[in-house]
Parts: sequence; structure tokens; C-alpha cells
Amino acid sequence: MKNFKLSKSVFLFSVLFFCSKSISQTMKSNQTNFLRITNQFSVDEFEKVKGFILERGNRKTYRNYDNHNPYYNFGKFEAYLGADIGQQNLYNKTDLSDFNELTLKDENHYYKIIIVRKGDIQASKKWILKGMQENETYYVDAYQETIKEIPDVLLGYFDLLKI
Repeated sequence: MKNFKLSKSVFLFSVLFFCSKSISQTMKSNQTNFLRITNQFSVDEFEKVKGFILERGNRKTYRNYDNHNPYYNFGKFEAYLGADIGQQNLYNKTDLSDFNELTLKDENHYYKIIIVRKGDIQASKKWILKGMQENETYYVDAYQETIKEIPDVLLGYFDLLKI
């Protein structure tokens, strides 16, 4: 009877292990879900857009992760800022932290842009992925897929963001 319980446990563990392995989205070691885009959308441009949104924008929640995000409607897309300390700044208060995430949302997609400032890696700021470098901006795929190039529509949005 003891062997039956043990083999039943081993069987259940095996089923759970293999099911979770097939369901989960895993990246292979040679894949990346971010691209450096500093040449297309610079650190300075990110900071200008952030300042513009904070000065002239409103607040709007667009995801379940946090609330009251700084927001601006650019017409073809909406732009949202995310705090660099994540849920420690649940209501995205400007006096609590800075913003290192800019999400552009159109009718079909979310485009996530991350800025990595000097000192952010050592400070373990939110959203920074292994392999990112300081004083750079990155396009991060929100859908956990491999990125080979910057989508043309996103390049067009960068032109609209140049304030």
C-alpha cells in the first residue's frame, strides 16, 4: 500500500511537471525579447517625452499591475509611464520614484520602452533585463516573443514623440 501511494505521488508530480513545462513560455538562451533602440529613440528623447507627459498629461489606469499611471493621448496611440520601483509605487506618485517605463498602446498592440539610467542596474530598478546596459533605451516585447527588428509602426510613433 505504501508503494502505491509513493508511485501515485511520483505519477502526479510527473504529470504536473510536464504540463507546466509545456504550458509555460520559456525563452531559449540564444533568444532575446528586447532590442537596444537608443539610435532610434534616445535617452534624451525618452526624458523629454516623460517630462511632457508629466507636465501636460492626465492619469489613467491601463493595467492590473499598478494604478493612476501618468498618461497622454497622442491620437494614434496612448502613452503611459510606469514607476522604476514597480508596485512599491502602486499609484505612480512622482515624489516617490522616477519612471523608467514608457508603454505605447494602439488599437492592436502594447509597445514597451525601457530606459536604463546610470546607476539603475546596481539599484536593481524594475523592468531591467539581463544584458541591458546603462545610458541606453530598449524596446521590450510585451508578449515574450523573440524580437528581430523594431516594428515599422513603432518607428513612426517615435517620429510623433519627438517633441
